[in-house]
Amino acid sequence: MKSWVWPLIAATMLGLAACTPKSGTASTHEPPETSREALKAVRDKLYEDALAKAEASHGDGEPALWKMADDDTTIYFIGTVHLLRPDLDWRSPEIDAAVNAADTLVFETDISSDAAQADMMRFVSKNGMFTDGRQLTSLMDDVEKAELQDALDYLGLPLGAVQPMRPWFAAINLSVVQIQKDGFDPNSGVEQILEKEGTADGKSFAYLETIDEQLGRFANLPDAEQVEFLVSTAESVEEGSEMLDVLVDEWADGDVNGIGVLMSNPDMMGSEAVYDALLKARNDDWVPKIEAMLDKPGTMLVAVGAGHLAGKDSVIEQLRARGHDVSGP
Repeated sequence: MKSWVWPLIAATMLGLAACTPKSGTASTHEPPETSREALKAVRDKLYEDALAKAEASHGDGEPALWKMADDDTTIYFIGTVHLLRPDLDWRSPEIDAAVNAADTLVFETDISSDAAQADMMRFVSKNGMFTDGRQLTSLMDDVEKAELQDALDYLGLPLGAVQPMRPWFAAINLSVVQIQKDGFDPNSGVEQILEKEGTADGKSFAYLETIDEQLGRFANLPDAEQVEFLVSTAESVEEGSEMLDVLVDEWADGDVNGIGVLMSNPDMMGSEAVYDALLKARNDDWVPKIEAMLDKPGTMLVAVGAGHLAGKDSVIEQLRARGHDVSGP
């Protein structure tokens, strides 16, 4: 199965890889073999079509950069991938110039400060772990349990390691182990590098959302969709990070159209509701905050997941629709 959507969502949101939630009704109450095989066929077709369109599209050979300005404020935008292979050279003179010019670096959320780490631990304790005595496999049928066990065996993890976790959090943990096994490193992610440089240069930092707002979009999914998220993640583990590699290639080439085809598209997200919750609604929330930055003199660099800057509902297209002159692809 080509389980590709959640690696892209997570590359946008959390820098983690997983896979697409299913569309349709609760997986634990369907005929498992028939429904899952039909779902795999649909996903495989969507994957092949999207991949062909993305590969037929090309960028300028380096990550895309946008610019919006008024009389006393300049805002640069760069799409990011939160986990990259350490040997990838993605810098360009234009990106370096924008980074150097920026007084403030704007990221999706603060995940590095002591306060953010405390907020993360609090959120996970409350929303990522069962607090009512249940265990993970109590939500799963026999077919789903078998898929999970196969993935755990491949990764060398015991079932007991994930039993206390709610399905969304278990899926993310499996994905993190998988993509790190495949050579992706969170310390090589764009934000991590920019944050380290910005701290050394004495730059300011700002954020577009809180940890609760970001992770809550996973944690608030219904149990049935969380289970499908987990099972689809488990099914894709042995395939490795094929689609994340494709996304990174498109991003490094500056192919905004290709990124839009792969992720910023409701057909690719499994359902309109998932697309709205994980991409469009977040873009809608961010645009007024970015507009408000124009009221403060200075230069800012907004670095957010690449999917948020591609497609018809992107931050870039929304700003343009609201009358702002945004240069770039």
